Amino acid sequence: MIGYRKRVKLVLSVLLIAVPLIACILYCGSEVAYERFDDQRKYRIGSDGLDYDIYDPIQKKYHDDLEGTSKANNPDAYYTEVKVGVVLEKIKNIDASTSHYEARMQLYFKFDKDEFREMFRHYARNVLADQIINDYYSSTGEARPTGAFLHDQWIDEHQAFFEEWVELHDSEYYPGETPSNVLTDKETMFTIGNGEFVPDSLGTLKELEEVQYYDEEGNLRTMCYQKIRFNASFEKAFDSVRYPLDSMQFKMYILPTMDADYIRYTPDKDVNSDGVRISGFTPYFGITSGYRVIHDTDTVDNFTLRLNYYYDENNDPAVHFEDSVRTQLEIIVRANRAGVSLFLQAFINLFSVVIWIIIAFYSQSYTGEDSVGMLGTGLFGVISSMLVGLSMVSDAGIFSLITMINIFTLAVIMIMTYQAIAAKRAQVRKDKVLIAYNGIKLRILFIILTICTIAMFLVIPAMAYMWGA
Repeated sequence: MIGYRKRVKLVLSVLLIAVPLIACILYCGSEVAYERFDDQRKYRIGSDGLDYDIYDPIQKKYHDDLEGTSKANNPDAYYTEVKVGVVLEKIKNIDASTSHYEARMQLYFKFDKDEFREMFRHYARNVLADQIINDYYSSTGEARPTGAFLHDQWIDEHQAFFEEWVELHDSEYYPGETPSNVLTDKETMFTIGNGEFVPDSLGTLKELEEVQYYDEEGNLRTMCYQKIRFNASFEKAFDSVRYPLDSMQFKMYILPTMDADYIRYTPDKDVNSDGVRISGFTPYFGITSGYRVIHDTDTVDNFTLRLNYYYDENNDPAVHFEDSVRTQLEIIVRANRAGVSLFLQAFINLFSVVIWIIIAFYSQSYTGEDSVGMLGTGLFGVISSMLVGLSMVSDAGIFSLITMINIFTLAVIMIMTYQAIAAKRAQVRKDKVLIAYNGIKLRILFIILTICTIAMFLVIPAMAYMWGA
C-alpha cells in the first residue's frame, strides 16, 4: 500500500524526530556524568596533592610561581607562613530572595613569632616607612625636614627607633587581628573574599597564646596561636555534584590583607596547642532552611579546606609577582536538602505526564483511538511541574536535570500533538495510504519515545550516582 517514495519519507521523518531526541539524551547524560566526575575531582585539588592544572591552569601558574619564590628556593625570602584552621558553627539566613547567606565560624592562626618579626621589619621598611617617620618626629618634637629623602636612608640613620617601633607595633599586625566594636584600634589583617563581616560580630576566643619550643637545630623558638570568632555574609555559589540530592555547595574565602611577599596561608587540619583538632564542624553545627551536610565518603568530603590564589589586578606581576597575588583559603561545605519531597514532586509529575503521553501514543498507534483530547491534560501537567521546578531554582539553581526533563517532556508533547493531528487528518480524508503511513510512523515513534523516556527518567538520574555514594 505504501510506495517507495512514502517509505523514504517515512524513514527520513522518523530520523528527523529520533536523532535530535537521542542527541539530546546523550548530551544530558554526558553533562550529568561529566559534572559528577569533574566536580568530585576539582574539590580534591590543593587538598590532597592533586595537580592544579587538572582544573584551573591559572591557579596552577600562581602555585608554581609562588613555589619558585619559596624559602626553599629563595634564601632571601622573608614572608611568614601562617597556618589557618577553620571551625564552622552555623550556616543560616539562606533566603531565596537574597544572593547571600550567613556563616558563623572560628578562625585559628598559627605562626612562628621570630619568623613574623623578621617579615614585619621588611613590611615596616617597605610599606609603613612614612608612618614610622611621622611617629618619630611627633615623639621628639623635631620639625620634619622638607623635600625628598630616602626612607631607607632615614631608617638606617635611626635604626634604634626603627627597631623599637617594630618591637612595639608588630603584634598589631598579627594575622588574626581585626577591629571590633570593643577593639576599634586594631588593624584588619584578614578579609572575606566573597562577602563581608557582619558588623559587631567579631570576638576573640582566646587572647594570643605563645608556646616556646626547640627546632631541629636546637634553637629556642616561639609559636603563636590566635583564635577569633565572627559572623560573615557570603555570596551564594551553587554547584551540583550529584542529582538530585547534592543541592548546594557553600563556598567561603578567607585571605590576608598582605600579599604573598609578606604572608602566605597554609590550610591546617592539625591540632592546636591544646591538642584539639582545629578544622571542621563544631558538635552543634547545623544548616538552616532545610539543608544538612552530606556524609563523608572515600572520595568526597563534606568539609574541604584548600588553598588557592587571588590575583590583584591593580598590580603588575611583571614588576613584582608577590605584590600581585595573595594566598586565599577556600572553605567548601557540601550539603543536601534535608528532604527531597520538592524534587520528587516535580520529577513524579513530569514522569506521570510523559507516561500519559505514551499511553496516548499507544492508543493512537495500536487501537486507532483519537488521543488529541488527552494532550490538554498533559500540557497542564507540564506547566504545573515547571512551576514546581522553578520554585526550586529560586534558591538552588542547580536542578538542571529538572530543566532537561522539562524540555524533553515538552518535545514529546509537541511530537505527539503533531502526529495525532496528522493521523486524525488522514482519518477525516479517509486516505488509506496516509492512514497506513501514519499508523506505521506512530508505532515506530511509540517504541522510540518509550525507550527515550526510560533513558531520560531512569538511566540518566542513575548515572549521577555512578561515582561514589
